[in-house]
Amino acid sequence: MTITTPMIDRPMTRRTAPATIAPRALRPARTTTGCPFEPEPGAAVSVREWKGEEDLAQFASLVPTSARPESFHLQTRTARFGAFDVTYMVHGPMRIEAAADNFGHDVKTLRMIVVLDGEVVLRAGDTLHGEHATLRRRDGALVLGWAPVTYTAAAPARVVVVDVPVDHDALMGLPETAPFVVGGSETALLSALAAFALDLLRQDVDTLTPAVRAQVTDSLESLFSGTVSTLAVPSGGDWNRRSQRMHVVRYIATHYADPQLGPTTLAAHLGMSKRSLQRLFEGEKMSVSQLVQAKRVDQVLLRLRDLRYSGTSLDELAVLTGFGSALALRRAVQAATGRTPSALRQEAQSGSTIG
Repeated sequence: MTITTPMIDRPMTRRTAPATIAPRALRPARTTTGCPFEPEPGAAVSVREWKGEEDLAQFASLVPTSARPESFHLQTRTARFGAFDVTYMVHGPMRIEAAADNFGHDVKTLRMIVVLDGEVVLRAGDTLHGEHATLRRRDGALVLGWAPVTYTAAAPARVVVVDVPVDHDALMGLPETAPFVVGGSETALLSALAAFALDLLRQDVDTLTPAVRAQVTDSLESLFSGTVSTLAVPSGGDWNRRSQRMHVVRYIATHYADPQLGPTTLAAHLGMSKRSLQRLFEGEKMSVSQLVQAKRVDQVLLRLRDLRYSGTSLDELAVLTGFGSALALRRAVQAATGRTPSALRQEAQSGSTIG
């Protein structure tokens, strides 16, 4: 396997020759992570290439895969944004077996697949009685990582995959009724998610500030959970409750800076009573108020550690993050970290100086 630093090519028309990611530099290396769909430890982005019999054996030891050794070729570019692992794949004919191993991740994982070019077949169960679906250009699927699903491409393909732990707050208890759910090219959010993911991977990820990464992650989270809501097949009242919870989480992610945001305003936005909103989150890890507070704390911590905001007063940060006052901001930061905002800023400045 080799690790390269490529430029991601623009969308292309169908072709018979394998698509490649054109490298600017090349250096041999072996992957050190146990999952090829996660960045290397300590890296913001990892670009990998597997080619030929030896690399097929190595890749198959990580993710059970079959292919013709002499024609096996797979290139990936992976970056992590929050809990999301985003991967752009270019590969030749291959089959990823039904391992039900969460795609190599060490936690229960949900995967969104969007085909950019080529054709991919998903299959659960045997040929006669199992479920199967063929994904073509701009089609996509939501796949459960713990379900035995095979992924087969008889010809070269370009694919975007986004992996996220199933217990992520944006999913809020996804129903587990089918091994995969398919969306066609007419599903606008699928194309939007794929385009956004590609744009992210085109960026120089290492140069993104913590605040920018947080904003990017919020956008990715909103697109992903919105696409999940679009694709998931309703299964009665339980799914409706989960769908409503995901909508609440998305709304908080985009409106946390509003100091009036809370159970009352959220209930009014959703057209329900405050009590009904609170019942939606009974048994969950956090209440509505706690979700709002946690989002604001995350955002202010990112800005306190971002040197671009070193000249921004606490009053201004309070406005940007929805706390409303410097006093409320200080109390929230100290409750969450045990440190004062000024101490966190000093640590960030010291770390930058040392680096």
